[in-house]
Amino acid sequence: MADRMKLPAAGDILLVMIGVAFCGIGVGFASSAEVELDAIGLFCDGVRNMLGFSEKNLGMASFIVNAIFILFLFFAKRKYVSFGTVIYVLLYSSCISIGNEIYRWITDGLEGLGVRILFSVLGFMLLYVGLGIYVAIDIGVDAFTGMVLYLRDVTKADLKYVKMVFDVILIILGAVMGGTLGAATFVTMLVAGPIIQWLSKRFQTLYFRGKVKEEKRRMKEEKEKMEEKKTETQER
Repeated sequence: MADRMKLPAAGDILLVMIGVAFCGIGVGFASSAEVELDAIGLFCDGVRNMLGFSEKNLGMASFIVNAIFILFLFFAKRKYVSFGTVIYVLLYSSCISIGNEIYRWITDGLEGLGVRILFSVLGFMLLYVGLGIYVAIDIGVDAFTGMVLYLRDVTKADLKYVKMVFDVILIILGAVMGGTLGAATFVTMLVAGPIIQWLSKRFQTLYFRGKVKEEKRRMKEEKEKMEEKKTETQER
C-alpha cells in the first residue's frame, strides 16, 4: 500500500523518544511553575480549563487535542501521519504529567519566585532541546506541525506566514478558553524558531556524522569478508 507506515531504525526511534520525553517534561516543569506557555501549550491549557481538568491534568488535555488533530490528518492528509507522529502523541502527554510530578517532588516545601523562574527556564530549555532532537532525526512531524503543513497545502501560502497565523489563532483560542496568557507566550513565539533551528542543525551534524562513521565501518567489514572469501576460493 502506498500509504503504509514504515518502521524507522531502532536508534532513530530511541532518539525521538528521548526528544519527545524532554519536550513533555519541559512543558510539565513550565506549567507547574505557573509560567505562561508557548502557543501550543496555551491552547492545550485552555482546553484543559474548558474541560474542567485540574492543572496536573494538562497532559491529558494535550493528549486529547493531539489525538483529534492526528485523526483529522489521517483522513485529510495521511502523508503527515507517520511513526514519529504516533510516538509524539503517545509519549508527549505522559511526560507532561511526569514533569508535573518531578516538579512537585523536587520543590516540596520550597516556595518563591526564584524556584519558579529556575524551573521555567529549565522547562523551556528541555522543550527546545527535545524539539531540536525530534526535528534532527526527522522521522515524522508532530500533530500541530502536521496541521500547519496541511493548511499550507490548502491555502498555497508561504509556510512561515501560515505558521504565524496558526500560532496567533492558538493563542486567541487558548486565552478565550481560560489558558494562561502573558509576555512569555509572545517571547517564545519570537525566540523558539531560531533556537530550535540552531539546535536541530547541531544535533543533525553530530547524528549523521556518527551514521557516516558506522556506514564506513560496515563497508570496511564487508570488504574484508569479500577479500577473505576471495582468498579462500583462490587457495582451493
